[in-house]
Amino acid sequence: MIENLRKIAYDVREAIKGLESRAWKEDVGMGADGTPTLRIDRLAEDAVLSSLESMGNPYNVLSEERGFLDFGRDFTLVLDPIDGTYNAINSIPIYSISMALAESAISDVKYAFILNLATGEEFYSERSKGAYRNGRRIKTRGFEEKSSIFSVMLGKRAKEDAYKVLRIPERVRSLGSTSLEIAYVAAGFMDLYYYSGTDGLRVIDIAAASLILREAGGEIYDENLDVLDMGLNLRERSSVIAVGDEKVLGVLR
Repeated sequence: MIENLRKIAYDVREAIKGLESRAWKEDVGMGADGTPTLRIDRLAEDAVLSSLESMGNPYNVLSEERGFLDFGRDFTLVLDPIDGTYNAINSIPIYSISMALAESAISDVKYAFILNLATGEEFYSERSKGAYRNGRRIKTRGFEEKSSIFSVMLGKRAKEDAYKVLRIPERVRSLGSTSLEIAYVAAGFMDLYYYSGTDGLRVIDIAAASLILREAGGEIYDENLDVLDMGLNLRERSSVIAVGDEKVLGVLR
């Protein structure tokens, strides 16, 4: 399964290389989630569907551009073809393809794969078999406030509580790709990822990263600090708090 996901990811990477970055910004329509679709998003998703077709369409697909595609399979590929589109179209090398294989919800994700499309950095996991970065097993780090690093979503869509969180850690980052930021928490690079926005995140944004984080020893919560679960649909949205060590929650309360 992981090899299938890896093949899809690199097919996407190859596909977007074939288009000059200035053309990535072109608006080409509206996605199934009601947000505008840029050419880079459409190109990436088309590459995924082409790759799946070459495999005999082994999975159903849930994606922000096409919605749910039912091929009568047990597993659904929960897909964000470009996570960090704004970074991509501005040549900031932090954007990924995020893929998870699940049956009905985040809580039953069995396989996950995230590829930084700009750098080739891989994160992947199979349930109960650990989480990996570029072939090496990863674990979250213990929380120490004096050396803490949080990643917090900022900007005009951020709620007021996001700005309160900025004053807690020693250092703050805002990288612009949810899947990679949660994966960095899983790898022990950071202590927390905090997303509290007026729109909220969807299952396609976090399904893959949630398994990688949990397999690395962390956990993902909603704004009420309840363990997060979401069904396989584009309707549900949630704030997200991803931590490597549950001790981080103590400084948020």
